[in-house]
Amino acid sequence: MTADLAGRRAGAAPSWATPAFGPDSPDPASPPLATCALQGETASASVARDFTAHTLGGWGLPDLIDDAQLVVSELVTNALRHGLSTGLEAPIQLRLLSQGVHVLCAVRDPSERAPRRGPQNDEFAETGRGLYLVEAVSLTWGWILIRGSGKIVWAVLDHPA
Repeated sequence: MTADLAGRRAGAAPSWATPAFGPDSPDPASPPLATCALQGETASASVARDFTAHTLGGWGLPDLIDDAQLVVSELVTNALRHGLSTGLEAPIQLRLLSQGVHVLCAVRDPSERAPRRGPQNDEFAETGRGLYLVEAVSLTWGWILIRGSGKIVWAVLDHPA
């Protein structure tokens, strides 16, 4: 597994985020983890937002819902536009992981192509700003390449002050 990190405040994925990058763990001591399989359909971003709101509400984190919905919407939309364009039919997977005051949002898709931000100085661009939005509302974000199995793009959020 290789990783590439992005964002102004980029750093390695926190060590507590590991369960979001691997298989589901039956360990009851592990942090709360929720998984949602998404199909390669335009409605997937809406499903991801609803799943996120329901999950974070259930975890008692209503203050994070708006930012988390924005992040998962952008990450899922990018996965739909760029991660499935290779012709692969594997579904997209959303995982949410809670650890203290932080929530990790992770979206896996079958493409091994690195996520790319659009041009920053094109104020009239109608697309290409999603990763800038993710960067603006998250503590850090990045991506992990899983050779032969695609990639995971992730972002860490914390409770608003």
